[in-house]
Formats: sequence, C-alpha cells, structure tokens
Amino acid sequence: MKWAIRDLLNPVVTRSLLFGSDPFDIEYILKQVDKIKVMSGKQIQAVWLDEWNAKADRYNEFCLKAADKGNIISAREYAKMVTVCRYACFMINIEDVEHKTQIYSKLKESYKTYLSFCSNKTEYIEMDTEFGKIPAYIHYPDDGKQASYPVAITYSGIGSCKEELEMLAAPLTERGIAVITPDMPGAGSAIIDNNIKCGGHQLEAAFEAIYKFIDSRSDLDSSRIANFGLCMGGGYAFRATVKNPDVKACVSLFPLFMNFADMSSIPVWMKRGKWSSYQYCEDYLESMKLIEEGTHSVDFLMAYSDDDNWMSHDASENLLKKAEGYKEPLFISDKPSYVSEETIMHAMPVGEQFHWVKHIAADFIASRLKGDM
Repeated sequence: MKWAIRDLLNPVVTRSLLFGSDPFDIEYILKQVDKIKVMSGKQIQAVWLDEWNAKADRYNEFCLKAADKGNIISAREYAKMVTVCRYACFMINIEDVEHKTQIYSKLKESYKTYLSFCSNKTEYIEMDTEFGKIPAYIHYPDDGKQASYPVAITYSGIGSCKEELEMLAAPLTERGIAVITPDMPGAGSAIIDNNIKCGGHQLEAAFEAIYKFIDSRSDLDSSRIANFGLCMGGGYAFRATVKNPDVKACVSLFPLFMNFADMSSIPVWMKRGKWSSYQYCEDYLESMKLIEEGTHSVDFLMAYSDDDNWMSHDASENLLKKAEGYKEPLFISDKPSYVSEETIMHAMPVGEQFHWVKHIAADFIASRLKGDM
C-alpha cells in the first residue's frame, strides 16, 4: 500500500521538484503520509496540505527575520521556499473550489513576496480579451531599463499557473530575453479570479491579446518573438505560432493536442468533479479542435518521448509533421524514475527530463532571437 500511495503522488512530487522543492522536505512529508494507518484520499490530502503549510509557515518566519536584518539574499531564498511549499499544496486536485481558491491565494501572495526580493524587474500585467482579463508577469533579464528586449511567451495548460511558469522563464532571462508568463484560460488567476474557462475560443482570444500587448510596448521587440510551451502549453505554443507567422521560433516540450491524444487515457480528474467542471467550458473538447488548425514554417524544436502517458509515438510524429519549416525533433529515450500505470498527469513522467531539456530549448530560442548563442 505504501508504494501505491507514493505512485499516486508521483505527478505532484515531480512537478514540485521541478519547481524547486527540496528533496528532503518531500521525503519527510512522504514519510508522514506513509504513517497513515487507514489510507483514504481525504487523509492523504489533509496530511500533505498540513505538512507543507507547516513548512511554509516556518520558512516565512525565517524570511521575515532575514528581511528585518537587511539580509536580502536570505530573505529571497526563504521567500522562494515558502512559494515552493504553497505550490506543492496547489498541485493537489482539491474538489472544493473555495478551498482551492484559498490555496492559490496564498501561492500568489508568497510569490509576490519572493519577487520583491529579486534583483531583476518583474512587472504584473493584465491583457484584455472578450472573455475577461488575462493576468501575466513580464520577467526581465535585468532592471528593465534597456530600450528593447527580445521576448518569449511561455505557455502551460490546465492545472498550471503563471507562478509555476517561472521555471520556463528562468533559463530565458538568463540569456537576456524578456519573458511573458500568462495565466492562460482555465489556469491560475484567469480561472480563479476572472472566471475565464479553458476552451478553443478563449485560447484564441488569449493569443491575440498577447500579441496585441507586445505591439503596444516599446520595450518589447515585436520583430523578435518566440513561443515556448510545456505539455498542453506545447500545443498552445504551436497554435500561437500559426497565428503569427512572423515569430522567430517555436519550442514545444512534450506537447499535447487533446484531439491527437488517446481519449481513453484521459485521467479521471479531467472527466468529472467540481474543480474539473469549474476549469472547462461546456464544449471543451469540440472547441479545442480550433487550436489544432493550421501549420507554420517557423524554426521548430519539439521534445517528445514514448513514455508520454497521453500522446502516443504516432500522435507526436503527426504533430511534428505539421511543422513545414526547419525543425529539430528531440526524441527522449531516457526512462523516467516516476512511472506507473497509476500516474494521472500528462508529461509527468517524461517531464522529469525538463531539468536538462530546458537548456537545449533556451539555446534554440536565444539563437533565433539574439543570434549570439
């Protein structure tokens, strides 16, 4: 039973590690879960949340003490630890929408605190669509005072948030690129605060709003844009590129197009439940066919794996064939550590490979936007 429970938590553990969770913190909390005598979903959820919140409170005390003493580096690091703990809580698919909202609120606030201690400029923005405002951050590679920056747009899908997207942004800002990290429809503040559900029409409107915003900003170079996505966001990146053929590059890591996938493998949490129903528009699957239309001839990098638990090899190859220009397929044969028939999130096991794939992706983008890599 112990290892079956750990298998069920593997997707949450994987994403938490990618976002920066300390492996010893994770192991400690998994051991607390192991101590549950009569296993139930509610008990596992309660222990997981209680333990991570306790660690968040402890790290927050350290953060406040460090800030009071003017130790900004320590304050920043402890603030990031708090954010990582809040994120681990957010990763649990809680059915109670009000509870989920409270958890996300704590994640948002802790992330803002963390950003306040960072030396690079990060600007909160909102972009208007017919369905409501898309919240996002612009992450600058420095103090934001240069006249113009090449810009990458990062995307992820359901269950994510703009705070998580920092892991996509960081390798790009290190290479001198400004990065927009939006809460796409159905994700983060877009759904929780602005009630923008996930669907094809909502996503199309979001792509248009992002490009319009970039055009309105003199500090973002609209002639040097790249799209960069993970999981469902990999599909978004492809479609966003179709809608703007003048972008310089598109990178899709373990991409998912819903109607390319094996529909029988869709996990239970996407099919029913209050939280699932809250995130999706009524005609979700039908409307998602919109973002699978068209092709592009932009330089394209796609990472994929036969261990992807939604997109088969043939489905991934079919997506790769849609790109008509220069393309680099990055087939990943490395076997994941966290793999189980019980794994319930796409790209988690193969998403484990992100820690090294991200540098190949970032160099691919930087060479197109800056030409100096």
